[in-house]
Amino acid sequence: MKEFKKQTVMSQKQITIKEQNVWIFVALFAFTTLIYFSGQLFGNTFFWEDFLEYVYPVQTYAAYAASEGTIPFWNPYIFSGMPFIADIQVGFFYPFNRLLTFFLDSNGHLSVWGLQFMVIIHFLIAQLSFFFLMRSKNVSQLGSAIGAIAYSFSMMMVFHVIHPMMIYHLAWFPLVFMLFLKALDIGDYRYGIGAGLILGTSMLAGHPQTTLYEAFFLGVYYLWHLGNNLKIIDKKKLTLSLVSGAVTFIVAVGVFQIQFLTSRELADLSLRADISVEKSAKGSLEFKQITNFVNPHQFGKMSGDQNVPNTFTLTTSEGVQADYFYYWETAFYFGIIALLLGITGVFVTIKSRFTQFLLMMIIFGLLYALGSNFFLHGLMDNLPFFGQFRIPSRMMLYVIFGTSILAGIGFDSILSLKYNEINKPVYISSGIVILLVLISLFGGFGGSDSLNSSLMALLFSFIGISLIIALGVKKLGYYLSGILMIIVLFIDLYLAGGSFSDSKEDPAGAYQIDSKMLSSFKSDYPGNIFRVNTRSYSPPFMATKRNQGMVDRFMSTEGYNPLVLQRVNPALGTNDSIYDLLNVKYILKINPQTNQPYFEENFDKMPNAWLVNKAHIFDDKTSYGKMKTGNYDFLKEVILEEPVSVKLNPDEAITSKVICREYKANYIRYEIINPDKDMILVLSEIWYPAWKVFVDGLPAKLHRANWSLRAIEIPKGASKVELRFASESFALGQWITIVTLLISIPLLIINLNNRIK
Repeated sequence: MKEFKKQTVMSQKQITIKEQNVWIFVALFAFTTLIYFSGQLFGNTFFWEDFLEYVYPVQTYAAYAASEGTIPFWNPYIFSGMPFIADIQVGFFYPFNRLLTFFLDSNGHLSVWGLQFMVIIHFLIAQLSFFFLMRSKNVSQLGSAIGAIAYSFSMMMVFHVIHPMMIYHLAWFPLVFMLFLKALDIGDYRYGIGAGLILGTSMLAGHPQTTLYEAFFLGVYYLWHLGNNLKIIDKKKLTLSLVSGAVTFIVAVGVFQIQFLTSRELADLSLRADISVEKSAKGSLEFKQITNFVNPHQFGKMSGDQNVPNTFTLTTSEGVQADYFYYWETAFYFGIIALLLGITGVFVTIKSRFTQFLLMMIIFGLLYALGSNFFLHGLMDNLPFFGQFRIPSRMMLYVIFGTSILAGIGFDSILSLKYNEINKPVYISSGIVILLVLISLFGGFGGSDSLNSSLMALLFSFIGISLIIALGVKKLGYYLSGILMIIVLFIDLYLAGGSFSDSKEDPAGAYQIDSKMLSSFKSDYPGNIFRVNTRSYSPPFMATKRNQGMVDRFMSTEGYNPLVLQRVNPALGTNDSIYDLLNVKYILKINPQTNQPYFEENFDKMPNAWLVNKAHIFDDKTSYGKMKTGNYDFLKEVILEEPVSVKLNPDEAITSKVICREYKANYIRYEIINPDKDMILVLSEIWYPAWKVFVDGLPAKLHRANWSLRAIEIPKGASKVELRFASESFALGQWITIVTLLISIPLLIINLNNRIK
């Protein structure tokens, strides 16, 4: 330990404390992470909901493909085939996701423990990242730790373990902000590069909404910094500062291009390409949820443990019961002590421009989070990107982030000033919190858990206020007060959200299926290619998990993905006719007498590839209606949307045959036997523009056939057909990212600033 004099951001008074070795706090954060997620780390409980239905199967397929040394551009295992890495939520290029390859078993299945561990480790990263941000602002170690724990175990973080891509973004953001501040304050471009590299890497984790909110936060601070320094006499210094800050955005955007361009290609063809203002407001915070600042269970609670009843009930401003996902999407609780300290920090340091900025963003975040309940969301919806996302309540990130910073500042302000200098802000913060608790108690709009939760809020308010007053009157010293506040804050947050991830359903067990059934579901490539339907819609029943195909690598017509293509199933009138055209061999049926499910073999299915010599050309709007009539023999004719150059003669019988010689996720090869005339090769494969066709080694056009499938012109004499997934968007993005890294990393070492100055 060493003695040092420390000037905090909130006071000009000098205080003397003993700074501890930073490894003590690393150990503290490792301990809090271990305690909070002990159930998952020791294999007793599991993350649930989207983690089970989406994240586990997606990361299993990604890890398996990576272990095979391939980039999985195409996913043939769900929805009859769709792009894979173009789905931004996959986060294939996020480095921590690629470490998951080491957690595969001999069957190519991902370890649930390994995947959960990768999510949990980001809570340690979040605490360290926030801690170093606070230390860079001259906040004491214990004050920094209070802020780090409040932010990292806030309900926004804890409840989104089911959406790990959000956690990955949020874990790194404090470190990004720290380096960004240094770039602007010091005018050193290397800090801007560091911030850009970390921000760009976290963006690869795959949650564009969080990316947008983080970038907007940094952008507003950039303009704030410019506005506050326009009167600087040294214009060269200001220019250097602004250039260093701008480098953050340039580098981050460059790093992200390997994902962004290919994802934009998919987004234009997905069901989420268009979103209305009403839909973008889905997940708005309600005014009455302001009591969630002190009472996380004001409107009930939910848990992954199915033995715990779901008591969440929230009536929206439209007078309807909110959907179940509002529980975790509108949750933001970050601890009563953090709230008390944060409010105190605002009042003590209100003259600080940094505090003013945080307060502005806190207010903005709260008002935007209200979504359809306040006009700000509607205004912002007109800005680029903002109108493309739902759940405006996620903007509460600004409230949690800003108040957690101010909580550390508030702790130091109480520590460093005399009580008569801070008694007013302490009384004000205490009054605000007590008022919120009273509203929670007597507001009359709580759920069945509201009373107990309100009483718990009253208890933690009393403890928090007592600790703050004891510190203010110097009854408690720096270490004792800080340690007690950390303990109380952690217990408060653990009680509020620790049970959320207590699901007893092991994802590995949930994806187990009968070995004989699995064996029959798997295609024998390349000679026997087919798909399986595992879901009945009337009556509703699922024989396997929706994304089971990705886990066990069999080709399914089912799936679960928000970015499903607009054109998946051929536009036919019945499911059976759709399954025929999609080459479905086994169809799930329900016995009407016994209501028992069974799989029926489909002997009418089309092959994976076949040849026709009759084509009907319609535009895309007309082709849909023509397909719906069902007046076509698709084994002999095809509906296309663009003219062909080959000369077809439907009166001649086809004697040629097509044989699949190679079938992989990113590459398919066919051979045409006896190609004695011009023909059209039709495939029961989903059309996507990134698939490139080569006929006898020469580029050819890939037609969209039968609404959603592929077709290729085969000139007389052509015998070899290859399809390669070769996205031009990915190729361009890949080179932009590589060039960005090749320029940025060396510049981290070279000191150009002194030369510029």
